Amino acid sequence: MRSAILDRFVQKVAQIIQTEGAACFSIGVADNRLHPQAIVSRRDGTTSDSLGHVDIDADGSFAEAVTEALGQKGPVVLTEPTQIDELTVDPPVLIMPIIWERDPLESEEEPVRRPVGILTLWAKRDQRYDDDDYKLVETLSGQAAALLVEEQLDEFDDIQAAFATVPVGLMLLGPDNRVMVANAAAMRIIGADPLQGREIKAIDYGNQLTELMNEVRASDEGNAAASYVSVDNENYSVSAQLTQEGQTIIAFTQSPFSTAAEELTGQVAHELRTPLTVIQGNLQTIEVMIEAGVQPEDQEIIQEFIETALIQSSRMFRLIAETLNISRIHAGKELELEVEEFDLIEALNQILEELADYLMSHELDINAPDELIIEGDRGKIISIFDNYLKNAAKYSDTGSTITVSIHEIDDGEIAIEVTDQGIGIPPEDLARIGKEAGFRTDLSKDQAGGIGLGMVYTRRVTEAHGGRMEIDSTVGEGSTFRSIIPKRPER
Repeated sequence: MRSAILDRFVQKVAQIIQTEGAACFSIGVADNRLHPQAIVSRRDGTTSDSLGHVDIDADGSFAEAVTEALGQKGPVVLTEPTQIDELTVDPPVLIMPIIWERDPLESEEEPVRRPVGILTLWAKRDQRYDDDDYKLVETLSGQAAALLVEEQLDEFDDIQAAFATVPVGLMLLGPDNRVMVANAAAMRIIGADPLQGREIKAIDYGNQLTELMNEVRASDEGNAAASYVSVDNENYSVSAQLTQEGQTIIAFTQSPFSTAAEELTGQVAHELRTPLTVIQGNLQTIEVMIEAGVQPEDQEIIQEFIETALIQSSRMFRLIAETLNISRIHAGKELELEVEEFDLIEALNQILEELADYLMSHELDINAPDELIIEGDRGKIISIFDNYLKNAAKYSDTGSTITVSIHEIDDGEIAIEVTDQGIGIPPEDLARIGKEAGFRTDLSKDQAGGIGLGMVYTRRVTEAHGGRMEIDSTVGEGSTFRSIIPKRPER
């Protein structure tokens, strides 16, 4: 769970509070230990890679202070040198719990307020923390909570939140066939409330779900589907999917429901959380800094927060527009283009800045002119870059190179190419990529998740501009995805 956003965030915390060092730890759900996520230590250059996990129940002043801070859900200050794993930090050491808060999604649900991590600061410049520091650190820890929860989508409350927003019945079962999470729709269909903690056989009307569970566990693909009749004699389709952790997701639908659409909803919701988290956190931090009185040295920090928020708001706008356009494709409608003149290289630089965190584990090689003015739908062409780059990063190893090339070719056409060193595509599957909604190769299914709609959208955008999409690939060596579009399409 490593994030460039968290690294940058911790650097800013140390700069704003004026400390020699700062660190952000997440709390492991399974082991109840502190896991280092980001750290800045100006004196010795320590990074989170050089710190081990910290046992909250262990002996030592730091572990005891963490336990106290979590218990009172408030800050604790140590006035002696403190040992954090192999790192010794100078006082005063401030330990602030990172609390995630969420309002109820439904009327019968309780508000969520639970610790997800610890924010630690040490060696304050003036050797003391005052009330303004506490208030500012508390606000910053709220932003850290959003970032940590964004990185921990498999945790219980995140699943609960996601399930509650889906208009179908959903349950998550543990390996012991007990219900871990269920949304309100599932409770209505099963006819029991609550479902959490109950064995499937105790709530199984007519032994229907038990048979489905036996089928899915015996399946090589890890999925199964059947019809289901509720206690109220209503008919449903029910499907089960095994996860890598041995859990099972069960979904009830009363009418045909596109699996791709379900997955798209979840994927878009996840994609939107990152920019929204950054925007919200940056604006909250700016608000607190203004209330405390803006100093001349704060101007640069505030400007950087504003610029980041603007970049991420642009990303949100495009994600929403792309989702609406995909829905048009599913409805059999043509894409509508908003043609304008723009600089294609500037558009490329924008998406590279937006995806900096996503692409940080790969080497980028950019081959493009300094400027290239074309006509087209700027937002949709940025989506071509977006899908190609995410696809390249998803299906290639960490540290490998992703090459982006833009060049003019004959007949007034522009080639947009993204080449990776990834798993490649079998020759027999090449013709189906981007043409069949939901189609994914066996290699891609093994490598990463996805729903196969990104390439469909990319092909449709390319063709709507009067262009064509091409793919060159060799299994085990990598792929090149190419969109060739007119420099100035016909009106």
